[in-house]
Amino acid sequence: MTHPDPMRGGGLTPSNAGQSPADADAALPIVVDANPMGVRSALAEMRARFAPTAPGPDMLGMAETVLAEVLNNVVEHAYRRGGNGPIELRLERCGGRLKVDVRDYGDPMPDGVLPSGALPTCEDAEDGPPEGGFGWFLIRALARDLSYTRENGQNRLRFFVPLADA
Repeated sequence: MTHPDPMRGGGLTPSNAGQSPADADAALPIVVDANPMGVRSALAEMRARFAPTAPGPDMLGMAETVLAEVLNNVVEHAYRRGGNGPIELRLERCGGRLKVDVRDYGDPMPDGVLPSGALPTCEDAEDGPPEGGFGWFLIRALARDLSYTRENGQNRLRFFVPLADA
């Protein structure tokens, strides 16, 4: 896991004054390469930071599902033209929710808006159900307060995920 260069991403150094070491570590950005191993590393880091304080073993499952879908979308779509750039991730526990802030320097969302999250259709029943297209449906179903912005070549997606069954 690497920590970002504040000059490259702008303002990436967290304000941890007055925090305990565990809180300060949770506030540190996670920066990974936009590839499948980077996604895997980010998910493992999220679990390492938040599992010890989770009230039960599966409390992070929903957050991990949403985060995996978001990060895989960045890899597959934002950096789809063979670009290999960073994904910057900030995670913070806020009561019973996980606050997530994902930043990348890949292509912007089409038309600058989040996908609708509609389920894919089964055009040909003989071929069986579609193999993909469920990511944004899951993200929209499980995340709260989704927002997307693009400034100075940077995509920023923010949302909350409940850490327990609501």
